[in-house]
Amino acid sequence: MRLSTGIKGLDSILGGGIPKGYVVAVIGSCGTGKTTLGLHFIYEGLKNGENCIILSFEEDEESIIRNAMSVGMKLEEFKNLQIIRLEAMSVKKSFEKVESELPELIRSFNASRMLIDSISILETLFSEQERYQILSAFKRILRSHGVTAIFTSEADKFQPTSSKYGILEYICDGLICLKMIRKSELDEPSLGLEVVKMRGIKHSRKPKPYTITEKGIIVYEEAEIM
Repeated sequence: MRLSTGIKGLDSILGGGIPKGYVVAVIGSCGTGKTTLGLHFIYEGLKNGENCIILSFEEDEESIIRNAMSVGMKLEEFKNLQIIRLEAMSVKKSFEKVESELPELIRSFNASRMLIDSISILETLFSEQERYQILSAFKRILRSHGVTAIFTSEADKFQPTSSKYGILEYICDGLICLKMIRKSELDEPSLGLEVVKMRGIKHSRKPKPYTITEKGIIVYEEAEIM
């Protein structure tokens, strides 16, 4: 079973959407629309009557609702959504608390979709070994409860198809990369989306152009990046 991302062109590239139960990383530099893509995924679930959770290490509930509204998503209309802001430093001090409380939250709310935004903020506070352990624990909890999730993360400055710390993409079932493409420093950048991996799915690795509009992200799956 596939879950629609809420973005028609991306669903087409993925053959219908993200496989149910997958944990997918969406990486990119600042301004590429990582959070917006994640919000599309959540909004689509809400419209289908699914219970959804947004776990944010950056924005508070009011900011998330306002940002979603700017791209045509009225999150405040839905009762089947929980938005939780976690302070990254608090999580570092007591990740065991998150490990015990997150499963209970998922069970009690019967959540089927989750957006975790942005995991790279949390990763910044841990060593390499700890990062692997934290990300693995998140995935284990999500998978054991059948939740389909998107993690957003900053891309590596020099390798745009890798996450900031190069661990997330190995933990996750899928990796979607959002890039700014410049022909020269003086040219206005265009935006390109690449499905780097999605386990068990045949898909094109060719970057496809997309835009961010007042109605959100539009992916032009039939077009080529010029």
